[in-house]
Amino acid sequence: MKSLMAAFLTITCLLSTVNFGGGIVTDRPNGGIRQGLAMYCQPRDSIDVVMLGSSHVNYGINTYKMWEEYGISAYDYSSAEQAIWISYYYLREICKYQKPKVVVLDFFAPCAFLDNYADKYYYLNDALCGIRYSLNKVEMVETAVDGDENMKKKYLSSYYGADSEGDLATLKDGWSKDYSSFKGYTPSFKMAAVNTPSPNTTDVKAPSEKSQKYLRKIIDYTYKNGIELYITIVPYNLNVGQQEGVTQEEDLRYNWLENYLAEIKNEGIDNVYFDYTFKHIGDLGIDYEGGTHFADGSSHLNYYGATQFAKYLAQDLRSRYGEEKLPDHRGDEYYSSWDAGVEELKAEVAGEGWEWR
Repeated sequence: MKSLMAAFLTITCLLSTVNFGGGIVTDRPNGGIRQGLAMYCQPRDSIDVVMLGSSHVNYGINTYKMWEEYGISAYDYSSAEQAIWISYYYLREICKYQKPKVVVLDFFAPCAFLDNYADKYYYLNDALCGIRYSLNKVEMVETAVDGDENMKKKYLSSYYGADSEGDLATLKDGWSKDYSSFKGYTPSFKMAAVNTPSPNTTDVKAPSEKSQKYLRKIIDYTYKNGIELYITIVPYNLNVGQQEGVTQEEDLRYNWLENYLAEIKNEGIDNVYFDYTFKHIGDLGIDYEGGTHFADGSSHLNYYGATQFAKYLAQDLRSRYGEEKLPDHRGDEYYSSWDAGVEELKAEVAGEGWEWR
């Protein structure tokens, strides 16, 4: 902790002497910067469900549909290839401003990317630049680069991201729409057919020790703060190669997760649920081989697919946790930014010539 405090003070001093240009904060809808920045513009204590995870989340969970049909106020707080330790610090960050009742954690990244993943820092700047400077952010950077001093210097500029109201105002003006109406979802209007997944549900391999450590931190944090933790797998093309020479074994790590959660339940931790979606893929209503629900051949749902999965997810959340925990906020003026977001998405869908669903 002393070293983190020293880093915090050192970087504060550096930032006071460095003149950062306007290029640091940019509108990157799918890398995570926009999701990070817009979180600070959400009405205080209005988000009941926060989604954490990789780009599978911001492409694959249509938060506006969850609002339109169920009145659930949800937000996709994701970033590209979001490591689970980044998810942990994102969770701590959003809980400074919101009181989520449920955290939905997509477990793709810990199963797909191990410590030797060649591009593990490729999207790190996107994950960092949307987060305000604080001790939480310093700890996040320290954790992400495993204390490497050269890497910390490389990502120094990210400490500055989203730190001033002026930056937010500038980006809002350039974006030409109200920041508060953005709920993290970014639709894709492409189509591709992918193979229906056939997981190995028997063999087991563990994620990296670091991923295991931060999964437990998320579990402990949610349990301590009275938050339900709903772990899921947003539909995608299972076990597609991520780098040359590495065999993907994501299903084996989902099996590990299932076993691990059964063990911790014996400790009296009762706030965690895992929806192993690949075991009942037919229940989701997702079209794999017909090509209508996927945007590309590997990872991402398109608008139709994200809408279908959002309907399934919203129904399951409401059924599992009840309207007392996840109330229907439609008609409440305090939540009008969700109505505005729905109208903006409708215009975007129409502009692409797609059917509203």
